[in-house]
Amino acid sequence: MNSKTDRSRVAVNDLFARLNAVGDAIADTSSTKCTPLDLKGYFTASSKDFGPRARARELGRGSEHDGYIRTPGGAQVFRGIPFLLGSEDAEAKSWIILTTRPTSWAKSSIEIPLEQKADFVCLAAFCDWDENEMPPPNVEDTVEKVGERLADAVWVYEDGHEHALPIRRRFEVNSPSTLWGHLSFASVPHLREAPRKLTEPLPHGAEWGDLQTTVWDVNYPSGPWEGIAIVWLSALANPEPARTVKALRLEANSDSPLIVCGLTLFRGRENPLRYDRASLYRVTLPEPDGDEDRWKVAVDLGVVARSYLLNGFDPASWLVASGAGLGERASPNPGARYLYIEVAASPEARLILYDTRAGTEYEFDLSQAVPGRELAGRPRGASIEILEREKVWLHGQVIDAITRRPTPVRLAFRSKEGRYIPPYGHRTEVNAGWFQDYGADVKLGDSSFAIVDGTFQVELPVGEACLEMSKGFEYQAVRKKLNIAPGQRDLVLEINRMVDFRSQGWACADTHVHFLPPSTAVLEGQAEGLNLINLLAAQWGDLFSNVGDLFQGPLTSRDGETIVWPGTENRQHILGHLGLLGGHGAPVYPMSASGPEESYLGDPLWTSLADWADECRKRQGLVVAVHFPYPTAELAADIVLGKIDALEIRPGQGYFNTLRFLDWYRYLNCGYRLPCLGGTDKMGAWTPPGALRAYAYLGQNE
Repeated sequence: MNSKTDRSRVAVNDLFARLNAVGDAIADTSSTKCTPLDLKGYFTASSKDFGPRARARELGRGSEHDGYIRTPGGAQVFRGIPFLLGSEDAEAKSWIILTTRPTSWAKSSIEIPLEQKADFVCLAAFCDWDENEMPPPNVEDTVEKVGERLADAVWVYEDGHEHALPIRRRFEVNSPSTLWGHLSFASVPHLREAPRKLTEPLPHGAEWGDLQTTVWDVNYPSGPWEGIAIVWLSALANPEPARTVKALRLEANSDSPLIVCGLTLFRGRENPLRYDRASLYRVTLPEPDGDEDRWKVAVDLGVVARSYLLNGFDPASWLVASGAGLGERASPNPGARYLYIEVAASPEARLILYDTRAGTEYEFDLSQAVPGRELAGRPRGASIEILEREKVWLHGQVIDAITRRPTPVRLAFRSKEGRYIPPYGHRTEVNAGWFQDYGADVKLGDSSFAIVDGTFQVELPVGEACLEMSKGFEYQAVRKKLNIAPGQRDLVLEINRMVDFRSQGWACADTHVHFLPPSTAVLEGQAEGLNLINLLAAQWGDLFSNVGDLFQGPLTSRDGETIVWPGTENRQHILGHLGLLGGHGAPVYPMSASGPEESYLGDPLWTSLADWADECRKRQGLVVAVHFPYPTAELAADIVLGKIDALEIRPGQGYFNTLRFLDWYRYLNCGYRLPCLGGTDKMGAWTPPGALRAYAYLGQNE
């Protein structure tokens, strides 16, 4: 296997195998409603007959060499609909080409006998590229051929009555690849969208950003689908489905060709390619088992967006438990009785639950699922029920109980089963890895939270929901049950202040935060009751973080109570690390020295910690020994020389009898009266700013 094309093809096959874990069952399920038509006797052309296309050379699978368009062949299932296609061989006749232009490999009309009833005919087809989408520079006036009527699909009934439906460019069909912004209005790619997991391996590190979307987008194929020619699927409705259809006639209406790869009749009242919005289903498993990998779920006419087991959650116990706002580890649930799945599908869809251990498949006809009633599978043993069928979109406010004004907080909504429901604009699955998710989201243990500015919008299920909310150390954290009413539009929440240190002249700070954008840091600081965040730029090998924020200086919240002040963390992996805070003017460079893990390969030992400290003080800044006393090397000399202004100390193993505190007391006992600061060293969504903080008395007038 030497070519990129071969590797891509293997990746695609592996991915389809993973997505369709019950692939044969899905095809069999579809066949009860679908009749694929065998078009071998009607094919008029091969890809070679059609000829090379310049745009086809941008594709893969061999097209990049000869310019021939290569489409899938043989028996295929596209989005749950089976098709009988021609050969993949570019020299074999595999397409019906319709055009008004006389040619030996195309026809102006073709009629296919049916003699049966059908509600829809599903078309797998494409058209040639529109040359007006990329006109040459010397052409003064061109119009894209959007809506060009390439052909008609004519339903021919037994009594001779006919009904024609248009097949139009960028409606029912489109080209094998599309420029951005040129998608189709009434057809979809034959490839199926699919969910991704944040934990899945990446073939290339540069694809990390795409993975954060947690979806495979097939409109512009990339990744495992890169270079594949798209066949466009549309479902043309029969206006008289009760009547027997004698034949289907395809008639050309343009000299621009329509290329038909496959046709399938569909029996059902709803369009098989038109999906309802995602619904949450609860599957009662055949037997309790908390092994999530044991259960695989697939749907024929739709997509499974998520499937998961929920950990043990008892709302009554949770409401009265201590630790509100602090996050918690979920209780294992080895005897999980339910699997939860989020499915976007046609009302005609069928869902399959596959027990990989027992080798048993359970089939559910989703058209029979009714809210409030369990639907038994075939065979019996598993059942399914729609949850949260009725939802309301709420405009929310969080009000300070004393000032009666909106106030930023960190909050989480949970369903009565324990499922996290984020406000709009926040992630469902928070990425708590290093340098991963630096939006306004936090994941403490297994508990996810969103940071909001005192206003939010959220869609909640009607009925019971749970709320958790906090705002730093001076407000009473909240856990409460909500009752959401049908038709409700507003939600007002209150949070109570226990103590107001600021009014007594105190201010609090987190002196060590990384990666956050300054405006997001302001919001998170407000939500955690912080007055100051020192946002530290740093070097990590060839990665430089927050350097672009240094030159704008401090950023202050609108109420003037929270300041984010960019500074630097200057680091040498043996000598020590320094936080250079509150300086004015140019930053102290270089920020790291003498190679990994802080600076880049081969970087020299540019300077000492003492030199960094001196440069910081020239800029009227403060020098902090961050995560004191580690690394343990030059810091001792710099403390004795009076170059360190404060020590950042944190509990290490969950208790205080560690070197972090013992060394501080040794310096105090030797007469070096260094104050202690609290900084989180936040480098990911696993901690909020201010989880470690320092309070300083500034006086009543500050």
